[in-house]
Amino acid sequence: MTASDVRPPNPPWTSLTDNGGGYLSVYLNDPLARWPVREVTKPADNKSDPNIETSTYGLFSTCEPSMRKAIVSNGAATIFFMTSRHRVRWLTGYYHIGWSAPGVRGASRGDYALAADAIKFVDPIDPKTLAKPARAALLVRFRTQKPIGPDIVQQLRSEIDGKTDRTEDYLAEVKRLEQFSLEHSGFAYPSWGRADGFSWDDAPTYLPSGAEAGAVDAPNSSPTGRWRCARCDRVVANKALLKRCPACGDTGTLSPDLDAD
Repeated sequence: MTASDVRPPNPPWTSLTDNGGGYLSVYLNDPLARWPVREVTKPADNKSDPNIETSTYGLFSTCEPSMRKAIVSNGAATIFFMTSRHRVRWLTGYYHIGWSAPGVRGASRGDYALAADAIKFVDPIDPKTLAKPARAALLVRFRTQKPIGPDIVQQLRSEIDGKTDRTEDYLAEVKRLEQFSLEHSGFAYPSWGRADGFSWDDAPTYLPSGAEAGAVDAPNSSPTGRWRCARCDRVVANKALLKRCPACGDTGTLSPDLDAD
């Protein structure tokens, strides 16, 4: 998948300078999936990233703010995605980030949306089959993300670029899981209150429009698993912070509901 598949960025999107470095990023894959896509059906925590249908990361979710901020600050333009299946952590694909934009919570809070100008996902690769230095970097255990240098970026990009492109299979699997969820719950993303998947038509709601100046400064997790909206005062349940309130649709308004039973 190339830049032609990404809606051309206009303000507030700005070009990201590629300084050669990158990141390894681990995501949860869906146990119902035939291809290792993100965990669309995770109960009370439906995942939106990596959002391969828009070639974005952090546009719709609050995942990994420190990584997103560092990518923008350091020009670490390539994200390599990994996920675990059958007790093996596999390499599945990459984004090359072309643009960034402040999210609804603002750049000062590390809320950047990232958009790729090229992505590719492949048959999962066992890191043990890779040559050094990439093999060593991928086999060292880390929790969710870690930076890597230009030499490893080049090696991994060459490895993936030499494989058959399965991105369309991954996209089809995301759509299948969304349809499965819709048929069983009435929503493609129940914890988000979304009947549909994600597209670039949704982007304006999640990009700055002046609302970010009044966004609530909230952590990414709530000790109660519940969140209260500053706009509508509704309490919603979700394991991770949502950018948008499922009840009223406003963005940047949720904070932990510490009074929940």
